[in-house]
Amino acid sequence: MPVFGSGPQSGNGMQQHNIQGGAFRFSAVRPEELGAAEYTLVTIVTDTTGSVAGFESTLRDAVVDAVKACGKSPRADNLLVRFVTFNTDIQEEHGFKTLRQINPQQDYAPFRCDGMTALYDAVKESISATNAYAKILMDHDFDVNGIVFIVTDGMDNRSRFGRPDVAQAIRRVKQDEYLESLLVILIGVNADECSHWLDEFHKEAGLSQYVDIRDFDAAKGAKLAEFISKSTSAQSQSLGTGGGSELLTF
Repeated sequence: MPVFGSGPQSGNGMQQHNIQGGAFRFSAVRPEELGAAEYTLVTIVTDTTGSVAGFESTLRDAVVDAVKACGKSPRADNLLVRFVTFNTDIQEEHGFKTLRQINPQQDYAPFRCDGMTALYDAVKESISATNAYAKILMDHDFDVNGIVFIVTDGMDNRSRFGRPDVAQAIRRVKQDEYLESLLVILIGVNADECSHWLDEFHKEAGLSQYVDIRDFDAAKGAKLAEFISKSTSAQSQSLGTGGGSELLTF
């Protein structure tokens, strides 16, 4: 059975945590608020730089629909979702929460798109936050795996960290063994000019998958929401098998 302790707390049953020597922060529901014995940690990270202006509504709709679809999964009670946006900086829109605590249509404000692209920082932060929260849950006797989606159209031009740092964060996850498995999926939308760089990032950093979505529109936004929800459900269903789920195609 899970065991509980104390830690820094904020309101609404959430805790604040510092990681990477204070370089990043994340919030998460306190373990004693959780009712299941195992969880999949889901992070959706979305580019809100100036280059996505013009289809920001389609991106937001895809994220909203993805979270709604996760709520219909048979594994909905075993999911903890975190939503992050990034441009020049990284913004945690909300930390790891149960789906019962999230109303994406009301809670997810329209995207305001400007600034540069701190892609590598966003990926490293998301992996590190997932690993850190997995340790907290494992220490409380929960079984945990994770999946991270990074939705972007651009080549990095702002990050403090680089591709080797992202690769090291993934190696750290494997070495620590707090997570039974972790999938990190890079999703390029309308990334014609940057698809080569994104593909290289996927390979050099050892990300699980790169999905290239050209000519992004409402129809492909709906497919993206379905891809995120189905990939999440598959990863959650794999918990307890000792490995990750098979990667799905877009």
